Amino acid sequence: MSEQIEGAKSDPFHYWENPEPNAIGSTPLEFLKALSGPTHIHLQGKDRSRCRAATTLLHGNEPSGLHAVWETLRRGIQPVVDMHYLIPSVDAAKQAPGFIYRMLPHHKDLNRCFKLPYGDTEQDLLAQAIMQKLEKFKPECVLDIHNTSGSSPSFGVTTFMDDKHDALVSLFTHRMIVTDISLGALMEISDAMMPTVTIECGGSQDAESNLMAVDGLIKYLTYEHVLSNKHTDMSLEFFHNPIRLELLESSDIAYGDHSLMESGVTLLPDIENHNFGYVDSGNRLGFISGVLSEHLKVYGPSGEEAIEDYFEVKEGALFPKRRLKFFMVTTNPEIARKDCLLYLVLSD
Repeated sequence: MSEQIEGAKSDPFHYWENPEPNAIGSTPLEFLKALSGPTHIHLQGKDRSRCRAATTLLHGNEPSGLHAVWETLRRGIQPVVDMHYLIPSVDAAKQAPGFIYRMLPHHKDLNRCFKLPYGDTEQDLLAQAIMQKLEKFKPECVLDIHNTSGSSPSFGVTTFMDDKHDALVSLFTHRMIVTDISLGALMEISDAMMPTVTIECGGSQDAESNLMAVDGLIKYLTYEHVLSNKHTDMSLEFFHNPIRLELLESSDIAYGDHSLMESGVTLLPDIENHNFGYVDSGNRLGFISGVLSEHLKVYGPSGEEAIEDYFEVKEGALFPKRRLKFFMVTTNPEIARKDCLLYLVLSD
């Protein structure tokens, strides 16, 4: 790999053009170790007049995208158009034993940094560098490949709903979440000129996640046109405008089959089994020690605080107040504290 940083002197990405299959290691972990930091891999396509882009490892504990990149390189697949892989959180992913840290301790979540004004942290500079590359190369579309924080079926996420975004998601999965939540995620740059979608491959420990990431990325590389639904007869299942269940900063969370907190939230350890499933007033989700509104918050469609419209506490146990559908449920307490516990939509 060239140690020369491609582009501007301030570019934090190492540039690697057309890596040979024998140079990438015999496993995804060896491939990761071969990367000396944030890496931009450029594959020359059959049609040099167009390009596409894909990011992965925005979070260091989500390896399926890197596995898929490694597999496409191992097979020596030449893309139909130029391909730019952007792999930023290499240092976090490398921390032993590998793919454990979402981000390094005391670092910002990179996928919350794609918004103005940029700060001056390492993650802000990485986000800015990614944006500069996309503006420079003007790809016809962008994929951002992730794993969910718990065991889950695969799904796509977009902030922009049209046939192009539908087509990109359907390369991977039939579930599509359309959200208006603004968090500073990469997919929020999407518009009609540069369709951008997030692909959540499922949990990092789910056997299907790597398989679907590889299958979808190969389609992305080899299909002449990926912004048309002509490549599939798949019908997408849509989920609109999800709501986040969040922990208050003054509270804490644990996972267990009985209350573990003198004051806080204990969720059942198998709660991730509700991913893309329905819950109603008969489903106990965990336990609340104290007053519900002092530990959890939900912002309704109009931005109002509405936790008691969706959940209630009965004899210390937490229950839904209405029929809901959950997704992106996490059993990782650090993610629950710093991001959210889960997303939900009202059942039809």
